Amino acid sequence: MDTAMDILDAAFPVIHAVIFVIGVVNNVSLLLASFLRTPKTLNNYSIMIKFGTLNDLISVFSDFFTMQRLLVIPGNLIYLSLGPCSLISPRACYLVYCMQLCTLIYSLYVMTASFAYRMWILNFSTPSTRTVVIVMILLYFPPAILAFAFTFAQADIEIVQKFLLENAPSYLTEPGALTGHSGMTFHLVFTILFVIFTPGPVYVIIMVLRHKILARLTQHSTDMSDRTKKMHGNLVQALTVHAMLPPVTCIGVLIYLILFFDMYHHVALEKAIFTSPKFL
Repeated sequence: MDTAMDILDAAFPVIHAVIFVIGVVNNVSLLLASFLRTPKTLNNYSIMIKFGTLNDLISVFSDFFTMQRLLVIPGNLIYLSLGPCSLISPRACYLVYCMQLCTLIYSLYVMTASFAYRMWILNFSTPSTRTVVIVMILLYFPPAILAFAFTFAQADIEIVQKFLLENAPSYLTEPGALTGHSGMTFHLVFTILFVIFTPGPVYVIIMVLRHKILARLTQHSTDMSDRTKKMHGNLVQALTVHAMLPPVTCIGVLIYLILFFDMYHHVALEKAIFTSPKFL
């Protein structure tokens, strides 16, 4: 197993580059399509696509810019940034890392909002453009506030180096821009809990909404034209695929817990925590 993990570790620069290229191409294409090719009947829904796509673009850039490695050491979290940000400053790496946390959480909120929108239009009239924009902005507040507060949790480099010297001195010779915290502070514990426990409730809400949407579509299928049935059939397929996405974000949480409880340790796992959700 160690051999496979060694190969994975060596491949991470390529993995980051591939994710960056694919992510930028796909999201830019989707963004252009949402502006230029969206049918009038889907104009309001396309607003959600635009918000989500812009968020994903920021997330892809953040991942490539930091190439973050998370060192899970009892009593603290330490980071080694291996991306281009290391050529600027550790503070730049940390700030982009905070932005990356914000985008990861917001992407889950966008998924939930897309299901809520589909459920809404099956029961009520289509919401106005203004309403959709306001909702998408409001959804950005919790992760944005969390990320902003977390920017003040960074400890001085001397404190981080001292902590490593006392607890894991081998990391001091590792490459990358070193950042971290002064211990398990309130900022750090709250952020960890927020990130760990967000995917679970979000997935439950999505599954409940999916079930209700499918039930509603089945209930009204006899009154639909062939064209409408085909459209809703495609919607059902999209819902099924969409509902599988949130568990992918749980992979990063699972890796973190494996490292935290020292069940297995490898450099590749430290690098995979923030990279695995990018496969969305």
